[in-house]
Parts: sequence; C-alpha cells; structure tokens
Amino acid sequence: MSPTDTRILIGSSWYPEMWPEPEWPRDLARMREIGFNIVRILEFAWHRLEPSEGRYDFDWARRVLDLCAEADIAVMIGTPTAAPPAWLTSKYPEVLQVGPDGSRASHGQRKHYSHHSPVYRNLCEGIVTRMAREFASHPALHSWQIDNEMSGADFSLSTRADFHRWIENRFGTIDALNAAWGLEFWSQAYERFDQIPMPTARLGTIEEPERHHPSLLMAVAEHRNAAWTDFIRHQADLLRNHSDKPITTNMVWNLGMDWFAHNRALDRVGHSLYRDVHHYAWNAPAFDRMRAEKPVPYWLLETAPSWSATGRLWNIHHDAQGVQAMAWLSLLMGGSMVLFWQWREHWAGQEMQHGVLVSATGKWRPNREAMRNLTTHAGHLETWLLKHAPPKAEVALVLSSKAAQAFSIDPSDDEMRYDVRWRDDYYLPLLRHHIWRDVIGPNADLTGYRLLLLPHLPIIPLETRARLRTWVEAGGHLVLGPYTGYRTEAFTAFRDRDFGGLEELIGAESALRFPVHWVEDKVTLDFTDAPPGRAKSLCEAWEPAVGTDIVARYRGGYGDGLAAVVRNRFGKGTVTTTGCRLDPESWWRLVQFHLDALSIRPLADASPDVVVTPRGSAGWGLVNLATEPRTLRLPEPGTDLIRNEPCGPELTLEPLGVRIIARQPA
Repeated sequence: MSPTDTRILIGSSWYPEMWPEPEWPRDLARMREIGFNIVRILEFAWHRLEPSEGRYDFDWARRVLDLCAEADIAVMIGTPTAAPPAWLTSKYPEVLQVGPDGSRASHGQRKHYSHHSPVYRNLCEGIVTRMAREFASHPALHSWQIDNEMSGADFSLSTRADFHRWIENRFGTIDALNAAWGLEFWSQAYERFDQIPMPTARLGTIEEPERHHPSLLMAVAEHRNAAWTDFIRHQADLLRNHSDKPITTNMVWNLGMDWFAHNRALDRVGHSLYRDVHHYAWNAPAFDRMRAEKPVPYWLLETAPSWSATGRLWNIHHDAQGVQAMAWLSLLMGGSMVLFWQWREHWAGQEMQHGVLVSATGKWRPNREAMRNLTTHAGHLETWLLKHAPPKAEVALVLSSKAAQAFSIDPSDDEMRYDVRWRDDYYLPLLRHHIWRDVIGPNADLTGYRLLLLPHLPIIPLETRARLRTWVEAGGHLVLGPYTGYRTEAFTAFRDRDFGGLEELIGAESALRFPVHWVEDKVTLDFTDAPPGRAKSLCEAWEPAVGTDIVARYRGGYGDGLAAVVRNRFGKGTVTTTGCRLDPESWWRLVQFHLDALSIRPLADASPDVVVTPRGSAGWGLVNLATEPRTLRLPEPGTDLIRNEPCGPELTLEPLGVRIIARQPA
C-alpha cells in the first residue's frame, strides 16, 4: 500500500446498476469531459451482486470496472452491507434492527440491520470475501469503502443477551456491578445480569427530569460502539486477506459513534459532509480532526454537487463558486480526494430530488464548468499540494464521543449540547483567530503538541491522567475545564476527592460546586489582570494550594469571593483550570495567555471568515467562507499558484474565493 497519495482525486458516486449497460460508456465519457478521475460504486448493489443466497453475479460489475480502466478512472468499491437484499431479510428476519419499543425495521430502508447480529456478520462475510477475491487484482481498483454512513442501535433479544455477556465480562459478579454503580439508590440493585435493561438515553429536561441510571446508559453506549468497531474491523480484515488497497468509510458527524476508535481499524479517514454555504466553518473541525488522525491525506467521500434532498430540498453550495470553495477547503486543509454525491439523478426511489451532475434523461445539471475548473486547477497543482502537506499543529483541542454521551445522559442545563458547545465555544475561536490547530481524541499521542485544550471532558481515565501529567511535566501547557475530570470511569462521582486526584495537576481542591442558572446577571468573574467576565451554568470554586495563582474570583452568588480560575506551574509546564463556562472574551484571553507564553502566532492577519492553512513551510491555502469580499495580510509576499502571478502580502479574496500562495524562494 502506498504510504501517501500520488494524485488529487475528484469524482462522484455512480450507480451503474440503475442504468442500461449501453449508457455506461456515455456516463464515463462525460466524467472524463469534466476531469473526474475516480468513482465510488457498488455500495448499494448487494442484490445485483448476490441475487439469491450463495449465487453470485460479478460479470456485470467487472464490465463496469473494465470500462473505468479504459477511461483511466479509478474505482473505490463499497461493500454493500448498508442495504441487504430482500431474500436475506425475508429468510433471516432476525438480522433486522429492533427499536427500543420492540418494533422491527422493515425491508427497503438503509442501515436497517443489526450490527450486533452474528447471522448478519456471517452473511456480510460471504459477500465481502467474494468481492475481495473478484476485484482485488483489477487494474481500476483504487480503494475500498466499508458500508455507508454507519450508525444505529439495536434492542433485540439477542443484542440484549450479548450486552449481558459483555457487562458480565467487565464486572465478573453482579455484586461488583451493584457496588460500582451505587445501585442501592432507588432499589436499583440486580440479582442477575439478565435483569439489566437496555434503556435509551434522551436529553433530560425540566419536563422530563428522571432519566435512567447514568452508568447503565453509558455502558449501553460503550457496548454499542464496541460492536461497531468489531463490525468495521471484521470487514477490513476480510478485505486485507485478498487486497492491499487502502480501506476507508464515510463517517458522519454523529458523536454517539466513537469514530476515533472505529477509524483505528481503517487505513484512511473519510467523511460525508453536507453543511451549507452559511455553515462552511462547521466543516472545518471535521477536516482538522481527520488530518490529525492518520499520517496520510484524508478523503471527503460525500458532499453535494449543488443542492441536497433527504426528505426536504435545500441549496447546499448556492452557486458554482460555493461548490469550488467547499472542495478546496477540504483539499487545502489536508485532503486528497473529493467525491460528490452523486453523478446521475435517481429515476426512482428515495432522494430523487437530490442535486446531481447529470439528470435521469442524461442532460447536464448545474456546475459542469465549476467541476472542470476545479479539476483543471487541482490537476495542475497536485504535485505541489501533495509535496507540501499541512504540518502537525502545536495546538490541539480534544473532542470526545464519550463526553457527548455523558452530557446527553446527564446534562447540566438546557444549553449543554456537547457538539454545539465544543464547536462554538472552543473550536471556532481558534479557527477565527487563525491559530493552526489539530482536533484529537482523548487517547491521542501528545508528542509535538505544546498547548492542549481539554474542555467538557467529565471522564478522564487513569491512563490519560498519567499521560497528561508526564506531558505537562515535560513542558506542556494545559487548559482544563470546565466540566472536566469530575466523574469516574464508571460515570459516578468520586468519593475520596472531588476530581479523583486530578487536583495535583489543577493545583487546587474543590471548595464548592454551585449553579448560576437564572442568576447569571448577578454573578461575575473578577480577573486579576483583565476586565470582568461572566460565569455560566454549573460552577466549580477552588481552594488553591500554596503556589497556585488565582486568575479570577467569583463575585456574587454562592461562590462569592472564591477562586473561579486557577493556574498551576507543574514541572516545566503550566495548567490553567476554569471552574465554569466563560464568556467568549474571557475564554480567549485565557487561551491567548498560553499562546503568548509559547510564542505561537496567528497564521495571518485576516478576517475571521477566511480560513488560512499552512502548506508545510512552502506557503498557504486561503478560502474565504463569506459571501462578501474579505481582506487579509500574510507574513510575506508570494506567488499565487492559481493565477500564476506574484502577489503582495495584502490580499482581497472575492466572495467564496480561493487562493494558493507559495512563498517566494529565498
């Protein structure tokens, strides 16, 4: 397997099984006309590939690949396990997903199988193994995609039994589980593992305050994710038995899925992204996260070529300029592939209104010229782009699936939706201040990072605490909190110290925990060297140890006069801990303190709407996310590689404009 990519690949998903064979060459010719060099196929074609159990038909698919090879179009093959055929669901109805109310999914949907089902795993093994054998040596094959946008839960009797075995393996005895979870509360203690229910977690509200036991809900989510990792790894292993081509899948921004764990079984990180032109900035964390996960370019495996329709119709990119801006945003932030969904309009079934490049009758839809422009420039610049990849950042922000589950299970307030708070309060300030950053999981290697932001992470396992301690001692700067480290790995409260020993890093003990809900206007933060700030939601007040600095105190409310933000020098490093959610200005001043101490500077002096991406030490990629012109100033002049002309350090980007600037030779 190649350690990296040698081409920039741009193409689309294509469903030749929906069209008469004489039309295939015309579709491929039109792809070549606009410069497409890859297609994704077969991920929904199980019925055509295996019309009945054990009877396979690969001849038609091989002819598709032959035509692609003749057209010099690479092929990504998807395993078709997201949509099992009717013979399978009829003969083996036990593979269909069961909801928490006991209702079984029906045939004709997508992702309606149970990923826990051993029967379904065996049936998937048959089709995946045969596809790997048939196509592994085909010259058109570029890569594999497993399934399609995986997610979902199953509550069948067999899954419940598997959950009971899984949790028994974890605890050993029912008494150990009862003790770990404190199940004497409300007489919840169990006599046998098979008595344990599988509830669903819903966001608690004032109107619906009594959710199920938090530790149980977390265990259900962990069991579900462990099964997904195993499902993905199983298919990946089957493919690797016959093929050395890279394996990926198209994750979605669903933080209930632990994609950091799932992606470890894959060679490439891939994503489906459909944010519209007004929310392109929300795609940036996905790109920063994918780039940091693997030391190879990531792949954007789905975005709309124009508009989108999944039950309703909305205009994703608005116009041709938006389509190109979205594609370049992904490529410049570290990708090497963009696949549009989809090539040709479905003439039947779901999503007939979805944006495409060619209609059901074979006519061009919008953005033919935009695609040609995109592929022309990408082809011209691919050598430079692949040679000068974005570097690893010095600043990292932690994103956690388990944290998302924790706040869904046990929210502190109505605003505590983890994905929104993480994005708006902690990620977007870094993006808009042009601080180069990576998005990493809690288990990521911290080598090379100098500043680590760790907000909203209730559970910090002992192993992670030890790694943080070692990293800070060696000189790392850590910003902890809020809502970080106050729950055990069983998702219970600590009973010895409020933060289970994390106090050594914090340099303080908890003095008081209190809310400011409905009295936020009466509680302020008095900073020692900055204007007053505001406290939000649940607050922690600190009793600092000797030598720990108080950065801010609470004024008003239960915690009046107590420390709200503390800073501890630990070894060669520094730990700043905030006890509450801060107003945006106060949060950014805390981050800026560490950036200044480490001499980490913005990439450019630019509008917050402009995304600036370093391309190694060779230059920058620039994308204007606004629908109005924006200005910026780079550290030095350079050469505009798209326009092939020199440019000064000051630039004006047109609405949704893109520039690639190379540093001038010394």
